[in-house]
Amino acid sequence: MHIGELAKQGGVSVQTVRYYERYGLLQKPERKPSLYRIYRDNDVHRLRFILQAKALGFTLDEIKHILDLSQRRRCPCGEVLKIGQERLAELQSQIQQLTRFRDQLARAVMQWKKCPDEAPAGNAICVLIERTMAASDSLVSSLSERKRAKWHLNKVKSTSARTRNVGVKSQ
Repeated sequence: MHIGELAKQGGVSVQTVRYYERYGLLQKPERKPSLYRIYRDNDVHRLRFILQAKALGFTLDEIKHILDLSQRRRCPCGEVLKIGQERLAELQSQIQQLTRFRDQLARAVMQWKKCPDEAPAGNAICVLIERTMAASDSLVSSLSERKRAKWHLNKVKSTSARTRNVGVKSQ
């Protein structure tokens, strides 16, 4: 089959297939004398494996490592389990941090609803936030935790998005 058919069967663009080849996730295909790439059924299976691993949150580097282990006839399942457990622990930590922040913000919003709408005086910008700042140093430290969690989550998402959405057809 040609590259377009492989891309269609995988639900990705031709550019994604080429990218995965350059990245080393898909093996270099045979070429016809006309220089067209020729793919086999095992390429479809490998492409679907890559997409499933990405859907589970694995990075392209991790997927490449898993594929390399398999190519060398070594069982990658132990490595997959290890990566999955690490990712799960990271997500659990982020969820806990975000839950703490949500609870603190919910308490602040409840307090704000009870406050009159006042015009700022002096150097004040918004009395709601400033009263909260004065009343709760833990909210400020939680915001720092939230920023770190958000930065990490965005980093994971952007990495995943870049690797997951490179030329992926919208459905």
